[in-house]
Amino acid sequence: MRIVRKYPQANWKRLWTNLHTARISEAQKSTWFTVIDDLIPTKERLATINFSETNRCREDDTLQHRLTQCGASKLIWNWTRQRKAAITHTNPMDVPEKWALGPDFQMLLPQRHKALMWWLAHLVEYHIQGQRRISLLDYMDFMRRARWKPD
Repeated sequence: MRIVRKYPQANWKRLWTNLHTARISEAQKSTWFTVIDDLIPTKERLATINFSETNRCREDDTLQHRLTQCGASKLIWNWTRQRKAAITHTNPMDVPEKWALGPDFQMLLPQRHKALMWWLAHLVEYHIQGQRRISLLDYMDFMRRARWKPD
């Protein structure tokens, strides 16, 4: 697969297992699948398949950039990163940005693993689904309405 060649360092077996066993809706899994497989039409992707002349404007338009670095997305990512760090009992800077694109990690405690997958899926859904305004307050409201339901 093209995406496997693009990211050979990823643990693809773990990533697909995490995605398929996550306690999220099928719509969220589908959305996250399109992000993981790099199917979202960013300028970088369109340039790769020769649908646009360049992949640059002021910034690289990659999925990583959209989810964790662009405008309010950076605030949202840092807020989410702090919650993830609380779940994993680590420093927020130890939660890598790449987890938003591909959840190829394994937590020792299943409940923490499920919670982390839930947070990541909702982060991706918020950014990719719908034409909503991206802001930290809107994202916090979105997460409040989502409500995590532990086992």
